[in-house]
Amino acid sequence: MNEIQLKNYRHSVEIPVRFMDIDALQHVNNARYLNFLEESRIAYSQDLLNTYNSIQELNVLVARVEIDFMRPILFEEKVKVYTRIAKLGNKSFTFESIITTTNKKGEFPSAKAVQTLVAFDPKTNQTAPIDDKLRERIIELEPDLAN
Repeated sequence: MNEIQLKNYRHSVEIPVRFMDIDALQHVNNARYLNFLEESRIAYSQDLLNTYNSIQELNVLVARVEIDFMRPILFEEKVKVYTRIAKLGNKSFTFESIITTTNKKGEFPSAKAVQTLVAFDPKTNQTAPIDDKLRERIIELEPDLAN
């Protein structure tokens, strides 16, 4: 596992693999990866951005998810999701994540993902600009986005 690459990710969260996550091929079903990504986005937002601590604050919509599966995740392995915000637009921002698994042989990348979220105003039912305070906090955490 390339530690230098993972150091570029500002946040990580461990997520347990449950028996119900396993499919007939005896590995984690591909649909569960979306749950891993959702949990990592929310943890990043709560832990680093101090946002989305209540359901009323969830004023974003998932517009796009792309996952590259690299190796299967097995029941006895530990899952960790490394996350950063890699792109910041006027109304959207993009999370990049690496899902790793750890077993007796070490830590291995299992999937890479890109997730684009769009700010949304539920009162107008329209997309909206990203709040200035949130934008500032994202740039503070991810200084490469300042340009």
